[in-house]
Amino acid sequence: MCGVLGWIDPALIDREAAIRMAEPALSLLRNRGPDDQRLDWGPGWILGHTRLSIIDLSRRSSQPMTDGRGLWLVYNGEIYNFRELRAELEASGCRFKSDGDAEVLLQALKHWGLACLERLRGMFAFALVDTERRELVLARDRYGVKPLSYEINGAGIRFASDLRTLRSLPDASREIDSESAYLYMALGYIPAPHTIRQRVRKVKPGHYVRVRWTDGGVDDVRELPYWSIRALHDDGHPADSVKGDHLVEFERRVADAVRCRLISDVPVGTLLSGGIDSTLVTSFSRELSDYALPAFTMGFDDPSFDEAPFARAIAKELGGNHHAFQMTDSDLEDVWDRMWTAYDEPFADASAIPTLLLSRRVASSVKVALTGDGGDEVGCGYEWHQALNRLDLLGTVCGEGLTNSRAERMGRFRKWHRIPEGRAIDRAGIWSALRTGLSDEMLGVLPLADPLAQQPLSEYFREWSRDLSDVDDCFTWAGEMDLLTYLPDDLMVKADRASMSVGLELRSPLLDHELTTWLLRSPVSARFDHQRRLTKVPFRRSLERRVSAALLDRPKQGFTPPLAKWLAGPLAGQMADALERLNSGLLDPIVLPRGCTSWRDCDPALRDGNIDFLWRIVSFSEWSKHAGDS
Repeated sequence: MCGVLGWIDPALIDREAAIRMAEPALSLLRNRGPDDQRLDWGPGWILGHTRLSIIDLSRRSSQPMTDGRGLWLVYNGEIYNFRELRAELEASGCRFKSDGDAEVLLQALKHWGLACLERLRGMFAFALVDTERRELVLARDRYGVKPLSYEINGAGIRFASDLRTLRSLPDASREIDSESAYLYMALGYIPAPHTIRQRVRKVKPGHYVRVRWTDGGVDDVRELPYWSIRALHDDGHPADSVKGDHLVEFERRVADAVRCRLISDVPVGTLLSGGIDSTLVTSFSRELSDYALPAFTMGFDDPSFDEAPFARAIAKELGGNHHAFQMTDSDLEDVWDRMWTAYDEPFADASAIPTLLLSRRVASSVKVALTGDGGDEVGCGYEWHQALNRLDLLGTVCGEGLTNSRAERMGRFRKWHRIPEGRAIDRAGIWSALRTGLSDEMLGVLPLADPLAQQPLSEYFREWSRDLSDVDDCFTWAGEMDLLTYLPDDLMVKADRASMSVGLELRSPLLDHELTTWLLRSPVSARFDHQRRLTKVPFRRSLERRVSAALLDRPKQGFTPPLAKWLAGPLAGQMADALERLNSGLLDPIVLPRGCTSWRDCDPALRDGNIDFLWRIVSFSEWSKHAGDS
């Protein structure tokens, strides 16, 4: 895992001057790659790379990497099928100087062109510069596990693994993007391709950006998909993918996904939360590895939020080393300031704080850790998946006639989300209300200067769901919506920024695209037991032979910290400061809306019982201070 930086501009004709400008920016990526740091320059371009050495620890795998004939690569990620791809390339006459995956990626791009993107199995964000053809390609993996942003600036284009790095370059964009601030206040994160900075864009997951330049500068910029979630449903009926024993095939595919993610030249561990997904990954990891992988758990000193006892019991049954930590108020104070330098734009998932602390503790023992991310999306695991399905059964999605009882329940839903009677509401509209807690009619009370100047939130969700128009089943539709939005823009941001801030690589076997494709194309009845309302059916069946049933049959808890307790205690000062800055208009563009004189006026209208919106204000305030914007 690494950090990448690049700049294409005809003005970069002085090597020493270009390096002087780029070196401070590259140093900001040092945490992402503490093992090596290099810059390479050519007339009109400069590339930088910081390396976290995981596979082939020698300098033969250092980057920027070139083929010696005008192709240059900077790459962040892991290609798990690099050995299979290498064998194919060698059979075609390619020769290799290193044993890592970076050179395999470079040779694959040279040999197969951009068609090789469909063949990559892994997580990645890379830039390929062809100095002969004057072409730049930026690409991200299917589920956006690894970050990559870019800014077209004058005649040139810059790109980097994080926004702080881009902001440190001369004449970089510093203005806050009002649309992104609106999305942040509604969602708690900023979805791709948006960023908090004007003129700066994230490369979308499953896409590549192709840039051509001339002596006059950037001439053509196009962003194109190489993968679409629609493709999951283009090859026949979903049931066609299930042949023979579903559990046997599931376990074979999970084992394959875990096995290739154990490939490493440095120590590997697992993150064990005590939930089903991390338990499954930890169990398979220990069965497939040739040594006892250590497992790591973070708990809380508030028992109502603490899953650590379950993790300890599971670890005891699985055997092997287990390291359990407990987050205290003093730990919170210790990581607080680090939080706002690790996250390069406003981010309000409160579980990022314990994730950051856990990453620091884990990084002192291993360089790679496997996680359970991805299980909820493919296993019907979130409560909003079931809520959407229940509303579907009411006839709100399929358009069936409503019985009196169903109409009454739908009326309560409309009242809660302030959706006027008689107004049409489709699946995307329902999803928007479920995921944000806001109906389109409530947007006017968001703490923004003029939220109604932006398009309704439901329109964003309609755009994001356009590739799912042929998906009938609500559970499959919901899981795929999360794979397109919540997972890459919240969960993967949380995991990547926290872990890479301390030089720790996280790998997610349950996000293996071959595994997720197979699961999502299988009947929903193979993933969700409607009669018992039981999620993740194959996960549970697989674990029944490995862990006591009592440890599995409990409500989903998640990695949720005691946020209300924190804001009333150790973070009370930060909350008061954020609200004072809000009331004083110092958080522009986040301000009190018309008719509000304090947060107390907004709170009831937003129904902020879970303090989600208050936390977003606190997070924006802290990020803004550390970013030097106010």
